[in-house]
Amino acid sequence: MFENAPNGYFIRDMIVFNGLSQGGYVSKGFIFQPPDLANVQISEMNGFQDQICLLLASLGDNQRLQVQFFCDSDYRKELLRYEQETEKMENLWTKRNRNERFERYWRMMENRQLRRQRLILYISRKIESSLKGIHKEEALTKYYETLLEQLQAEFAQIHEVLFSIFSGQGARIIPMTDSDHYLHYTKFLNPSLAERIDYDPLDSFVPELTLQENCWHSEGNGQSDFGFFLDGHYHSMIALTRWPKVTYPGLIHRLTNLHLLDFTITVNVDPLPVRKEIAKEEKEHDRIAGDYASEKKTVPADCHGEKAKENPRAHAGTYPPVQCSFRRSHLGQNQRRTVRQDKRN
Repeated sequence: MFENAPNGYFIRDMIVFNGLSQGGYVSKGFIFQPPDLANVQISEMNGFQDQICLLLASLGDNQRLQVQFFCDSDYRKELLRYEQETEKMENLWTKRNRNERFERYWRMMENRQLRRQRLILYISRKIESSLKGIHKEEALTKYYETLLEQLQAEFAQIHEVLFSIFSGQGARIIPMTDSDHYLHYTKFLNPSLAERIDYDPLDSFVPELTLQENCWHSEGNGQSDFGFFLDGHYHSMIALTRWPKVTYPGLIHRLTNLHLLDFTITVNVDPLPVRKEIAKEEKEHDRIAGDYASEKKTVPADCHGEKAKENPRAHAGTYPPVQCSFRRSHLGQNQRRTVRQDKRN
């Protein structure tokens, strides 16, 4: 999508890249809290997979999905709220026990002994409208206001679609605000904030500044043999260039259950034009038929049926054609230890 590091603004609970005109992009994040499917029946897992297929099918041609799964030990907001509720208690015994529990968990959070899994869905779309013929300041302001209102309404509808797809099994879909977007970017670009438990990054948030001015406060240096170095941490990245031919349910658990904290799994999903994919399959079928004809052999009657068996969901129309990129990044302050953990995991 971008050749250089993207830059934009946090506007009306959205992120705008490259301006509000043709060539720009708008993105919004949704915090996804799925149900615990660790010990459910196979039918429930299959049902959840069908819901994911519906999510992919709901993507428009001008939309893009990014899934980010990451782990940390940040329970600061929840623990501080727990402490505030403790102060309201009148029973001394209850108050003493709650204070002890707060201090114990706060100490564990500082020592990074807690683990919290997070999942965020980012929906992005292109801006196709043009500013041609609009020059006056009043007209430009009206154009921007109208476009922002349309985008807000579109993302509100996307939230309703996500809720209708996943709410059946108890999943929660929480739209992210400007503060949520800022915190996600800031913590990614400044991993040293994990060591500053008493500091609230929102104190430095200035909505009028750009994304990079708000969040990017250190220089990144590419390493010749190992990822890049940013904010006192070494970042390694593994990109999946070819998908496995055979998978099985639960395969992703090998990655999501790694005994690591500072790692992120990013999956970018771009929907492909259905008609082009159909034409591609038909062309492949004609090629196979031509090969048989050149050798004066009879074309098997189930030639197309065999192609359908390779991906029955795609041919049935329940699994839309998409292009995916899968990346896993891991960071650490010690280069050798980070490399060793990557090889072991």
